[in-house]
Amino acid sequence: MARQAVAALLLIAVAALSACGGSRTRSERQAPEENPWHGSVLDPPVPAPDFALTDPEGRVFRLSEQRGHPVLLFFGYTFCPDVCPTELGTWRRVRDLLGEDAERVRFVFITVDPERDTPEKVGKYVRSAGHESFIGLTGGREELEQVWSDYNVYVRKEEPQQPGGYYAVTHSALTYLVDPDGRLLVLYSFGTKAEDIAADLRRILTQGVDG
Repeated sequence: MARQAVAALLLIAVAALSACGGSRTRSERQAPEENPWHGSVLDPPVPAPDFALTDPEGRVFRLSEQRGHPVLLFFGYTFCPDVCPTELGTWRRVRDLLGEDAERVRFVFITVDPERDTPEKVGKYVRSAGHESFIGLTGGREELEQVWSDYNVYVRKEEPQQPGGYYAVTHSALTYLVDPDGRLLVLYSFGTKAEDIAADLRRILTQGVDG
């Protein structure tokens, strides 16, 4: 199933690359005018690859255990100076727009920098840059590399200018919407308006995917 999801992602979009301080480019298939969603749609939706990663309290978070809830996924890191905090700010706005319905949505941030991002650090970061309900996840490099591969996430650690100095991580900048049935449904490019994401989530929460 994971391989099918990757194949679908390759057909739908080439992820935006964010050097987190550098330039960003993207290429994606434009959704048809009659498309009711606000991003690139996987038609038909495909099963979202499952994963088990560590949350800030040291507990295991499994995607498959979130059935019944829409899930937003984003891959980034806590040292990111621009793209990641901007996206978390967008999510905060999405949550505000949804009001009480936001409690039914899972906002999940997965690190691309396991060497520096401890569970505690990721948790503090997503809560301060986004909202206290946001979930930050990390794990061992092998675990994370499998998740990155399953979701076709581009990750490249840049060389520091000085040995042992600060380094950036170039990474994809897509938000993935997983529907309550655990299927990848929509991909949002970086810069998608909070109002558009909120509208899609509200549609799922009130009418269902096919409503």
